[in-house]
Amino acid sequence: MRAVWFAEPGRIETREVPDPQVVDPTDVVVDILFTGICGSDLWTYRGLVPHGEGGIGHEFIGRVRQVGRDVGTLRPGDTVIAPFLFSDGECEECRRGLQPLCASSGIWGKDWDGAQAQAIRVPHADATLVALPWEDIDTDLARRLIPLCDVFATGTHGAALAGVGSGDTVVVVGDGAVGISAAMAAARAGAARVLLLGDRPDRLKVAEGAGAETLRVSRDESPVEAVRDLLGGRLPDRVIECVGMQGAFDAALDVVRPAGTVGFVGVPHGVGPIPPARIFGRQIRVAGGVAPARHYLPGLIDDVVNGRLDPSPLVDRVYGLDEAAAGYAAMDDGSILKAVLRTS
Repeated sequence: MRAVWFAEPGRIETREVPDPQVVDPTDVVVDILFTGICGSDLWTYRGLVPHGEGGIGHEFIGRVRQVGRDVGTLRPGDTVIAPFLFSDGECEECRRGLQPLCASSGIWGKDWDGAQAQAIRVPHADATLVALPWEDIDTDLARRLIPLCDVFATGTHGAALAGVGSGDTVVVVGDGAVGISAAMAAARAGAARVLLLGDRPDRLKVAEGAGAETLRVSRDESPVEAVRDLLGGRLPDRVIECVGMQGAFDAALDVVRPAGTVGFVGVPHGVGPIPPARIFGRQIRVAGGVAPARHYLPGLIDDVVNGRLDPSPLVDRVYGLDEAAAGYAAMDDGSILKAVLRTS
């Protein structure tokens, strides 16, 4: 089969690799139909996160080909979607809906084979995969579903961590796919006003199309006064940080109102410790963590089915699997927001 291969920073190839097979009785093999390139894959592509040569990618939709003898909920031919990590579904953390804390969890393309491929072996299949109600997945439907694997689930988690509720004023820091997803999730949670901060006009337009207000700010300037002016002299109740860099984290802590809440889902890269006095004096609550995408997937799928959710504007280009290098390059230079790869 063909698979995207991380050769070295800045170099993505497509190679022939062995077909996966069922190994453990709880495994299934999935023929992948569509797979996504995530913004977090760019950390690897840029050499900022260590990654050995090999498969990459963690977002996919596919069709079950083969099932292990202990798999109870899936059959060959089922169309499925995967969260960005697998988990066993049996431990206390999984039962609490905190699958990233499962001792058996792992991320595709990091702890397992990469999902930017024509097929993949899925462990703990009953607990990990979610069956889809569609037999056939076309490109338009894939653009609505692939964001649910990671970026939209992560944005939804950011809104939950920030405690967004009815009537809140919310600021989202970051204009990537996760940030725009968080803005959409905040509105879905009942926020009265959602303001997204970013520095790329094309991405701000996508956020505006999704219903958010936007404010263009550079990464080197404090947004506090501009936000205060735009919000009529006040600061937001909730802030969702979706970048993971020091400047974004500082902006989130600075811009939230006293006794407000910051939820952060940007994976921290080079972010320093938070001095306790910085949050103590203003009584700021801070919560962050890896999104339990498997926990959110059933509800998000139901909303897509019933027309209440359409995250397809996050995906602006679909490439063939052999065009993966072009997709990475386009996301890296910012000319597109998110790419999906069609494997057939």
